[in-house]
Amino acid sequence: MKKIIVNDYGSVDVLQEVSAPKPIPGKNDVLIKVAAIGVNDPDVVMRKYGPFPTMPVELRPTLPHMLGEDFSGIIERVGSAVTKFQVGDHVMGYAKNGTYAQYLMLDQDSSLSKVPAQLDLVPLGGLYLAALTAWSAIVKNGHLQAGQKVLIHGGAGGVGSMAIQIAKAMGATVITTARKQHHVYLKDLGADQIIDYQTENFVELVHNVDLVVNLTGAETLAASYQVVKAGGRLVSVNGVPDEKQAAAHGITAVYALGDVSAEARTAILHLYEQGKLTVTISQTYPFTLAAVKQAHLDFEKGGNQGKRVIVFDQAPANLQQDLA
Repeated sequence: MKKIIVNDYGSVDVLQEVSAPKPIPGKNDVLIKVAAIGVNDPDVVMRKYGPFPTMPVELRPTLPHMLGEDFSGIIERVGSAVTKFQVGDHVMGYAKNGTYAQYLMLDQDSSLSKVPAQLDLVPLGGLYLAALTAWSAIVKNGHLQAGQKVLIHGGAGGVGSMAIQIAKAMGATVITTARKQHHVYLKDLGADQIIDYQTENFVELVHNVDLVVNLTGAETLAASYQVVKAGGRLVSVNGVPDEKQAAAHGITAVYALGDVSAEARTAILHLYEQGKLTVTISQTYPFTLAAVKQAHLDFEKGGNQGKRVIVFDQAPANLQQDLA
């Protein structure tokens, strides 16, 4: 099978295509023929700089390794002790050891979810990382309630677009920041107020929100404490909040990683099936080295709207069961 790995950190030229044997599942494993994977900020950041400082030690890879987190696909083989899945199941999931490969092998108890066969696997390949990060920021760490008001910085990107939809599904009022070119898109997602951060200062326009979700940089994070109401919350996905600043403003501020729990995954899939959560795909790319490099370059330009997704060849597989 084909894999794309990094042997060093730096430009897109550190991405290399290699061949590897197709994994043989152990008794508790499933082998997945990959349908699609999302292009995410951690992929680009890690490719350029290596593991980031806030990354848990147990998740930090060593060279060489694959990039990638979320994916969708079809189960091709299962181990003899697998009870949660069967050959032919359509699945989506989150893989700790990378996704840039034609086949992935995961334990049946990993962050893997069966999805209805009628759902298109391409958008599902770019759903989980963004949606689970947004869920963590809005629900698990943000504690957002119906009727409250949330400011989401960077609403047009993959995580931001999910955060807006989740917050609206919960009955909240949503304010978001984005470039002018994204305003129609964000209005369609349900945003109640959109601020053009290139020409407007959110500090002058937003006051006493219950929650701020920071998906952008340190400068935005530093200015956000003052717009949260006393007793409110600030959740940052990009940058670690200053506890002293939070205390001075009488608010709670936390750094959030994605919530990959079964409860969160079930909730996300339920919202998706109900049509309350959609994946907007800005561009798809084939699984070739040149195209993956281009996907990274396009992502790095900024101004992303929705998701960039790498799509694999999904010719019918020779399915086998109970290998191990």
